[in-house]
Amino acid sequence: MSAGQTWRAVRPYIRDHGWALVGGGLLSLATGATGLALPLVVRELIEALGTGASVTGLLVAMTVLVVANAAIGAVGGYWLARTGESVVLSARRRLLLRLVRLRVSAVEHTEPGDLMSRVTADTTLVRQIATQAMVAAVTVSLTLVATIVLMAFVDLVLLVVTLVVLVVAAVVIGVVVPRIHRASRDAQDSVGVIGAALERMFGAFRTVKAAGVDEREADPLVDAAVSAWQAGVRAAKWSSLAGNTEGLAIQGAFLAVLSVGGSRVASGAIDVGTLIAFLLYVYYLMLPIQELTGAVTQYQVGRYA
Repeated sequence: MSAGQTWRAVRPYIRDHGWALVGGGLLSLATGATGLALPLVVRELIEALGTGASVTGLLVAMTVLVVANAAIGAVGGYWLARTGESVVLSARRRLLLRLVRLRVSAVEHTEPGDLMSRVTADTTLVRQIATQAMVAAVTVSLTLVATIVLMAFVDLVLLVVTLVVLVVAAVVIGVVVPRIHRASRDAQDSVGVIGAALERMFGAFRTVKAAGVDEREADPLVDAAVSAWQAGVRAAKWSSLAGNTEGLAIQGAFLAVLSVGGSRVASGAIDVGTLIAFLLYVYYLMLPIQELTGAVTQYQVGRYA
């Protein structure tokens, strides 16, 4: 499915919870805003310490920002998690009502066990697209853009150094993401095969026992379970590679900024407060990049569901 087809498929499930998703997104943006303001306050604090000015107001501002960031983040996380569960309920309700109304001929041409796996397993993955992928992608992208703008305001040279490292990581992640989708698709197909095979076996359980074909019936189940495991391992491998790539990129950016920034401080181009503020922004980039990478991964997993 294309991105447009995926959106059209998931839209009915989230339409009833649009305002709740918007509210959770706004809380996420507020959390990001409090975090972005903190490095600027730290820079002012260091400058004030250097000049001997009073720092009481700045310390109070830092405390308020830290507490607000934690409190708003907790409320926003709960809000989105609750909304995600509501989306799963809506998906299951719609799907169950549709299955109950199917014609007999339609059921006869499908595997009931496969349909049951869609109701139980796939509906939970819709939550990943509705809340963790779509909402997170929007809010994290806005936070990422705001962070880069503020980093440019602090020091443009150090921003260029940071972006060079991050672009390399983005290329690697772009290569990995399609492989995560294919592995997730194969895993979900295998789960459907397990459900269908179990449904057939239990539907004729007395016959299976009377004929003594337990082992023969178990073979396709085990094969499907092994296939699901193999696909899950592949998805875990590529997801781990994507996650570690973005972590390595942040560490590389931090070290590069520390090296270049240290030389700029030594030359007098910037002061220590500016370097510390920029390093805080590099550290702060870690969370939105991790969330954006996670959102892309979760979208690839939930898209096939």
